[in-house]
Amino acid sequence: MDKRDLTKVPDLEKIILNLLLQIPEGMVTSYKDVANALGDGAAARAVGTVMANNEEPKKYPCWRVVRSNGEVGNYSASGGREAKIEKMKKEGIEVEEGTIKNFSEVRYDDYEIDPPLPRLREIQNGLERMVKLEQSEPPESVAGVDVSYGPDGAVAAYVEMDNRGEEVVYRKTFREERVKFPYIPGYLAFRELPLLNNLLEEVRGSRGLSDVIFVDGNGLIHPRKAGLATHLGVVLEHPTIGVAKKLLCGEIEDDGPGEDRDRKVRLEEDIVGLEVKTFARANPVYVSVGNRIMLDQAGELTRKVSTYKLPEPIRQAHKAAKSRAT
Repeated sequence: MDKRDLTKVPDLEKIILNLLLQIPEGMVTSYKDVANALGDGAAARAVGTVMANNEEPKKYPCWRVVRSNGEVGNYSASGGREAKIEKMKKEGIEVEEGTIKNFSEVRYDDYEIDPPLPRLREIQNGLERMVKLEQSEPPESVAGVDVSYGPDGAVAAYVEMDNRGEEVVYRKTFREERVKFPYIPGYLAFRELPLLNNLLEEVRGSRGLSDVIFVDGNGLIHPRKAGLATHLGVVLEHPTIGVAKKLLCGEIEDDGPGEDRDRKVRLEEDIVGLEVKTFARANPVYVSVGNRIMLDQAGELTRKVSTYKLPEPIRQAHKAAKSRAT
């Protein structure tokens, strides 16, 4: 697989909106139907997000998208839910108490599309083979990256610190006015990688990257062992560590009592991460290899640079991104 393929992200928002143009007059579809047409039912909530943010409701008839049980649901365009119902009734769709009576008769799901999400899963399935597990030299500097969203788009931030996570030595942000890939569980990298890659290539060109980069997201703790930290590490060919606030997948191995003991995260037959207690008054975080580092080293370094729950480089990157995004 060519690493350049990892940064070629489809305009999923536009793909979703264009599917609405296939729905015949007198028919509707569901969020789940559109998600299935994309190739993964997990995208249903993302479809709802695209409908809610549709800036051209006259061109893209988002009023034709309803819930899987036939409930009409919300409508973000002028007139709201009542306007949505009125449009349906004008086309002979029977609505009673907010639910389509003849839903099975007017439900459309016969889309003509080459589903994009299975192709993205194929990319993810091939990513693990490109990961290098190698012991790194103790870093002289560490950095964190994060992305925040606001009314004017998304902002990615890179914050570099000393190797104890005590002093900020450099920070940089990068704004993208339009993010073309909505959030879908398991596909976060395709949403945030293009933005982060643009930012980090600028940093690399101007001063070089820090020795290790902490990523707010998973590495190998991922259903296909292809979280954001892994995508980013492979694309950059650089040491990355994924740190997540919640366990996305896998099971925790209980090695006995002891708050200071990191517990292993097992996914099928493989150890893919660690549950690390970084702060006494907070829940643990979940640490995994992104690329070019060993898991034990990732856990040790996470503890070393954490004063609170999240590693300080990620905390500082989050603050930098959020302050510019809002």
